Amino acid sequence: MFKKLIAFSISVVLALGLSPSTHASNIGIKIVGQKEGVVHNPIERDGIQIFPIGQILKFLDISGTETLVMHTDPLYSFITFQGECFKITHDSSEVEEYELDESGTCTKATGQVYQMDVPAAYSESYDVGIFVPLNFISGLLANSKYGNKFATEYNEEEQNLEFSMYKLNNFGSKQEINPITLAMKINSPWLLTLDDGNLFDDNDHKVTPVTRQGTTLLPIAPIISNLGGKTVWNNSDRKVTISLNDTTIELWMDKTTALVNGVSKKLTVAPTAINGRTMLPVRFVTENLGANVKWYKDSQMVVIYYGGAVENANDLFTLEYKISLLDIFQNQEDNRTTLEDAVKENQKKHNQVKYNDKDPIDYYGNTIQAGDTVGSGTFDGIVKKINGTKVLVYWNHASFVVEKGKEEETAALFGIKWLSEQWVEAKTVMVSGS
Repeated sequence: MFKKLIAFSISVVLALGLSPSTHASNIGIKIVGQKEGVVHNPIERDGIQIFPIGQILKFLDISGTETLVMHTDPLYSFITFQGECFKITHDSSEVEEYELDESGTCTKATGQVYQMDVPAAYSESYDVGIFVPLNFISGLLANSKYGNKFATEYNEEEQNLEFSMYKLNNFGSKQEINPITLAMKINSPWLLTLDDGNLFDDNDHKVTPVTRQGTTLLPIAPIISNLGGKTVWNNSDRKVTISLNDTTIELWMDKTTALVNGVSKKLTVAPTAINGRTMLPVRFVTENLGANVKWYKDSQMVVIYYGGAVENANDLFTLEYKISLLDIFQNQEDNRTTLEDAVKENQKKHNQVKYNDKDPIDYYGNTIQAGDTVGSGTFDGIVKKINGTKVLVYWNHASFVVEKGKEEETAALFGIKWLSEQWVEAKTVMVSGS
């Protein structure tokens, strides 16, 4: 009589996001330009290193899972990734492809079988999952049917796995996907990423984006460099050539015709020289390189999303707040070059303040009085009462960087109760004008 193994078979969805302390030895893993982490170190099988496929796929994409089926002979795991499922069996070099239903369950074999160089194996601890040769993992990632594709590189000396996400363009060439967000403001010298800010020109802080006939012009080289491309100036032809991946753009000074991979395209505004600087139309260039460009008229901000980067609800608020802060500090100290410098200087000034347990002293050491206007983040309010080191603030004013109608929502990000009275510690706010 056929015995079902229900009583003895269990499916365990592995906890793949292991911390470094779970295992004594780990290797680094990263997606270029996105995130870094660790996975269990490889083990050796028949002279070949094999790697924890479940941990790796889980790191690369939320769809990556491993389900270990135990108390069978031999043991095996179902591996899922981006809409595909594979059955990998201990001590077997064959991998079976399975159909995957909408619930994420592997249902039945498709008949497709893949051959690995050496048999798969589990380590001493089953919770790490099954190990397979790296060339099988890299092949799976390079030939993913439904999701992103990845290029794989392993530096054995540095013990680091590196993955580059890419897509195939119309010509069949690889185009890396490296999410990048850049932001700039008309008449501001700063070019921002989500993490930091740098000047367009360290030596000339008057170099800023400008508008001409409704088109934003700027020195394009720093933009292209951040995107991973290069810019070349030909003085004799007065031509700028921009190259990124498989796209080449050629533009000529004072001409409204450009070439994109040899195809002629019209410009609304020609490249021009302003104060000795070559200024190019940012939207034309970046959109022809495959980026998305957002123009925020009220705040005079341009935000570029490239390489799979997507717009988030708080991007404009975050970026405009940073650039406003940098502009203030740039006016005060013209040799400042990064947002990190500005924040450190701000913190240094705060650390020098001597506080006590009775006086309402603000973030910079000023004594607050009833009736003063104080600020926190991009919000201001009136001080109604004072009680020792605490002040009662009525928050009634938002900076221009806060979107109209979203004051309450944005204020909550700073722990502020919009259009309400709120007791706060004096040292957490700043007297306006200080």
